[in-house]
Formats: sequence, C-alpha cells, structure tokens
Amino acid sequence: MNIRGILLVVVAFVIGALAAGGIGVRVIREVNTTEDATSLPPQNIVTVPATEPPTFQVDPHETVVASAALVPVSIEAAGTDLGIGYELVPLAPYGGVPPIEFVGGFGVVTTIDAAEIDHIYPKTWVVETVNGEFEGGPANSTTRVARFDVDGGFSISEITGVRITEALAPFPVTVPFTLSQDEPTVEIAHGVTVELLNVSEQGASSIVQVGIAIDDPERAGLFVAGDGPGWRSAFFEAEGRPRVNLTWVGGDLPSDIPLLATGSVMVPIDGEFVVTLDGLL
Repeated sequence: MNIRGILLVVVAFVIGALAAGGIGVRVIREVNTTEDATSLPPQNIVTVPATEPPTFQVDPHETVVASAALVPVSIEAAGTDLGIGYELVPLAPYGGVPPIEFVGGFGVVTTIDAAEIDHIYPKTWVVETVNGEFEGGPANSTTRVARFDVDGGFSISEITGVRITEALAPFPVTVPFTLSQDEPTVEIAHGVTVELLNVSEQGASSIVQVGIAIDDPERAGLFVAGDGPGWRSAFFEAEGRPRVNLTWVGGDLPSDIPLLATGSVMVPIDGEFVVTLDGLL
C-alpha cells in the first residue's frame, strides 16, 4: 500500500471513531446551525437591555461651548437691569495638575489652580423677548454674570430665548519676530502691535526699549522678551502705555533684533449657542 492509501485509511478511521461517539455529528450540527442563539440551552442566554446614552455631561440644562459646559444658575430682573448668572465647567480633566504661576502686567506674580482657568469667554449674549431683543454679556472673562439693559418694568416671563452670539477661547501663542531701525513696528497678532522705541548703549550692553499696543486688552495677554542667549530677563514698566526694557549682553546688537512674544490671545469660536433657562423659569 502506498503513502496515499495509508493516509486515506487513517482519515477514514478518525471520522468513523468520531461518528461512533456522536461527537462529529454534534460538532457539525452546532457549527452549521442558522439559529446559534436558540440552539444554546436557555440558562446560557443572557439578555442585555439597551441603555440610553446620556445627553449631557455636566447638567441637563448645560450649553456646550468648545471645551466647557455653560450652566445657568440664576436669573434676576430689577428695574432696567437683567442678570443671568452661570457657571463654566471644563470638560477636560485637571486632577493632579499643580498650581500655575505666571507673571502678568507690571511683573505681578499670580498663582491659580488649573481648574480655574477660563476655558471660554462667552462675551456677547442676546435675550429674545416678546417685545424684541436685548444685547449684553459679562463685564469681563472672569465674571460669571451676563447683564442686559432692558425696558423698565421688564418681567422674566417675557423671555422667549437666550443665545450667545460671540464666544472666545484663549489660545497660547509663541511668536518669534524681529525689530529693526528699518522696520520698527510689527503686528505680532491681530490687534497687537510691537514698536521699537529706543536703543541705547550702557557700558558693554545695549538697552532695547519696546512698546506694546493692544487694541482690546480683553482679547490678548502677551509679554515680549529677548529671543536667544544674549539677553537678560526683561523688565516691564508702563509710562502711558506698556513697554519693556530689554538688556542685550551678547556683543554687538544685531541689526535685526531677535525678540519673542509669549502669552495668549482670545480667538473667536464659530457659531451661535442657545442657552436654555428651563431649569430657572
């Protein structure tokens, strides 16, 4: 008998043995069945009910704007003043992040918790009423009350809708740039201009005086320093407008003076956002 014949005998023997024990028939039946679930014993079938996904992350009456949830917490009307209080809850986790120290205007050092950072600035609001619309908003990015100048005798029951028409988000920036006698003014961000005011020699060093002009201080917080190892720490002062005195100790001052602006600017968030007052009215 050749090799092929031997293999056929072995295969036939194995199939016969399985069929004798009912194993082959049972395996083939269970694999080929078109009713997999019903072919199993009832005690092995577990039914998992479908669950509704949550429609909110912080509060049923939240409005999600970029990376934060805005939750109205109060509404008051007195005379011609309407105020809507709200909370801003960041949607990103900040557990374990240490306090942050930063140098602000006039060299003042401020320490804050990461969770207290303003993730959005809902700047402009519109209240829709049965008698028309009123535009308003918070006084600044850290205020949590949007205020509106309404008609005398205004009643909260007249409100038909509220929406945020302009929302801003802080965006960190690091902008290297140069100033020179030929090009003494540069716009480093929208509405932020830096100007070379004066260069003077002081022994072996050079004093570079730079002025900073910001059209809307609420939308930009930038600090200018020297860019490179030839600079000492910047000294911030104000005489009518912010300016920075920089000390260059790296030899001859380059004709194109290397500088660096760091900080943040507020950039607009696309779209309008409907604010629901259902939990307050």
